[in-house]
Amino acid sequence: MDGNSGDIAMSTNPDDSGSTETPLNVLLLAPSVGSHEDEVCGELLHGPGERDRALLVTCMESPAERLDVWTDHEDGRPGDATVIDVEAAARSTAATPSGTDGPPNAVVESVDPETDLVGLGDVIDRHLAALVSEGETTLCVHSVSDLLQRAEERAVFKFLEVLTSTVERAGVVAHYHMNPDVHDPETIETFEVLFDSVVDLRTANVAGE
Repeated sequence: MDGNSGDIAMSTNPDDSGSTETPLNVLLLAPSVGSHEDEVCGELLHGPGERDRALLVTCMESPAERLDVWTDHEDGRPGDATVIDVEAAARSTAATPSGTDGPPNAVVESVDPETDLVGLGDVIDRHLAALVSEGETTLCVHSVSDLLQRAEERAVFKFLEVLTSTVERAGVVAHYHMNPDVHDPETIETFEVLFDSVVDLRTANVAGE
């Protein structure tokens, strides 16, 4: 990775034609155990330059749990954080809806459990547009593996194909978590083609190891 993320090994999509620009869409392959996933997520989320606005899409983990990853980073939480909570109804304690006493300094929108991927994409687009209009923005999707539990592989692929294109047009720096422990190599290879770069924490050299 460029800049202050140089301790993380990143492979570039071979179709990237040797570009040295900061990759806008990064797939983060993070196994279940011992992967430094939260540390690397924090690095990617803060991104290059002055990116103090962030959008987080979370499925199985609560907004507060994902926001803690940002807070624990040495640069602290982005000044303007928005969380789209996809699976609030699946957890024992539902996420706090927007407008109530939720995580501090963050807007949380819970998505109806019946919402399909097209509807989820519309919610993401709405929040991205609002954040991008105010400044440099980063996006974290946690996770592709969880989305694959909600919908068929073809539908998730199409969803990410549209989202990565939106990210590229908007100049957002985005990363997408995927657990390689729960997918076969063919599935991982299928999704890798959508991204500019891949960070594989099974082999990456992360500072502090």
